[in-house]
Amino acid sequence: MFTALRHSLAGALLLCAALFANPAPAATYYVRTDGGTVEQCTGLADASYPGSGKNKACAWKSPMEALPPRADNQPNKPRISGGDILVIDSGSYMIGYSAEAREAYGPDVCDASYSYDCVPQPIPSGPDPQHPTVVRGASCTARPQLWGTQGASHILSLDGASNVRLECLELTDHSPCIVFYKPDPRLACDRKWGADVGTWASAGLHAQDAGRITLLDLNIHGLASDGVNAGRLHDWTVQRVVIRANGWSGWNGDLGGNDHSSADSGKLVFDQLTIAWNGCAEKYPTTTIIDCWGQEEGGYGDGFGEAWTGGDWVFTRADI
Repeated sequence: MFTALRHSLAGALLLCAALFANPAPAATYYVRTDGGTVEQCTGLADASYPGSGKNKACAWKSPMEALPPRADNQPNKPRISGGDILVIDSGSYMIGYSAEAREAYGPDVCDASYSYDCVPQPIPSGPDPQHPTVVRGASCTARPQLWGTQGASHILSLDGASNVRLECLELTDHSPCIVFYKPDPRLACDRKWGADVGTWASAGLHAQDAGRITLLDLNIHGLASDGVNAGRLHDWTVQRVVIRANGWSGWNGDLGGNDHSSADSGKLVFDQLTIAWNGCAEKYPTTTIIDCWGQEEGGYGDGFGEAWTGGDWVFTRADI
């Protein structure tokens, strides 16, 4: 009897170990400009919304459907899970506050008075390095453009994330303004919250307390403040990423305070990184460089800047 019981327990433990060793199969979700809302489409098919009905086999219309804005008093859950793949078709996708976003995601996270918070929640962590959560463009030659509006604090977030890969995306906004631009205040971004403040966003990518992250073939440009604001990182790989013409800095590794609270660790690898014209704006809708300003004019203008940090930093074939 006891021998049979031991064998049964051993079999159960082996089964549990096998379940934990093999993560659940990843789902692939799709975003297209002709997709639908989360009520209209499952997101599980690379197809347009047929125009009527609910829960159809079609793509979502925005990355915000996959990663709805959230707050403590509006705890929207992500519609993708760790280890899933989100494929975004070529095209233009607005990220940020609108009356439609307020209706879809709730007034506690999308309100004109704090429109900067109406942004996608952080991408969920993958279960392990071999099964990362992936957000990628369907084409690297025609990257989908995710553009921020109404003072969005960022376009994508990796706060608290691990085992995530971003690839073949363009992150930008549709305004030439720079936050707190001093040489000519008329060219500074409008920050009169509660009104239409314009088609600008502060940063392309925000990340803190994030590890085992891979960025591939990204174009981050034309933002009102930082291309990337990221600190307390460990073990990142950044390859073929362009960070160009962001109003204050390109890669800003200071989360605030210029002290050890932003320190990084592990191995941080940058290959074929391009940093150019940060501390300038782009004359939207072109990419013409305008309104460059440096520290002597009250600006910042760092291409790649860190606070007190650690880690092993490796740069190969960089153009800065």
